[in-house]
Amino acid sequence: MSNLFQIKKILEKYNKFPKKSLGQNFLINPEIPKKTAEISRGGVCPSVQEENQSVKEENTGVIEIGPGIGALTSELCKIYKKVVAIEIDKTFEPILSEALNGFDNLKIFFDDIMEIDLQKLVEQEFSEFAIINVCANLPYYITTPVILKLVKSRINFDNITVMIQKEAADKLCSAAGEENYNATATIIGYYGEAKKIFNVSKSNFYPPPKVLSTVVNITRHKTRIIKPKSEDLMYKVIEAAFEQRRKTLVNALSSGLKLDKEKIADIVKKVAGEKNVNIRGEELDIKAFSDISDLLYDGIKM
Repeated sequence: MSNLFQIKKILEKYNKFPKKSLGQNFLINPEIPKKTAEISRGGVCPSVQEENQSVKEENTGVIEIGPGIGALTSELCKIYKKVVAIEIDKTFEPILSEALNGFDNLKIFFDDIMEIDLQKLVEQEFSEFAIINVCANLPYYITTPVILKLVKSRINFDNITVMIQKEAADKLCSAAGEENYNATATIIGYYGEAKKIFNVSKSNFYPPPKVLSTVVNITRHKTRIIKPKSEDLMYKVIEAAFEQRRKTLVNALSSGLKLDKEKIADIVKKVAGEKNVNIRGEELDIKAFSDISDLLYDGIKM
């Protein structure tokens, strides 16, 4: 399902047209979904396609978000014991049924990933699986909400592999002090390590998008690098710090969390140092945000 002729043929058969509103751009280079699937399983890009890489590993499953017409789905089915695909567009049902009818290790849900109870889904579909990964080709408009839902879910996905707009990838993989650093990158830093693996040019899609794409792999920390007293409070602190980027951290947190400015200033001084009371949120790493939230937690309950 990554052959342009076959794609046009099956879309025409079911009178289906790509929906721009849902970011539907189909891969027409078979090497891209194959490589992406392998990355999702191992967290690295293989230089050589070995024979044993196509053998399904026991107790390893994957959740795919947005299978579309099944190009990536078919590759995932070849290497995972079980694939659960979530597709928001129910009009793809007959296409996926025809394209993927040879796989008995696939289950498709036609639903909105933002409305699904991930914890319940994992318990129902992967209760006996040791490793669960996520693989997705995400349109730009929903990239951040989906990734935040995944990393905040408290589900120990081994790694999350997403194909997203290159501009979004630059932001997700940024670090403290860099121009693109943002709340989502900070929260990802708590969950794991995000790396840009390879870029995908416009010519690899039908219809071709207006932007470049990048495959990003987020590998979960096997051991938490920090242990905040309240994850939810830490998330609130991070989001408040970046909500008003032009403000100092003290002003942003005071405004965003509705807390006394002097109290916030004292906490920021303890974490960043007396001379850095006017520091901005984009200059702090995840540990600093955790320290701030812990000090707030000791003084308040939100």
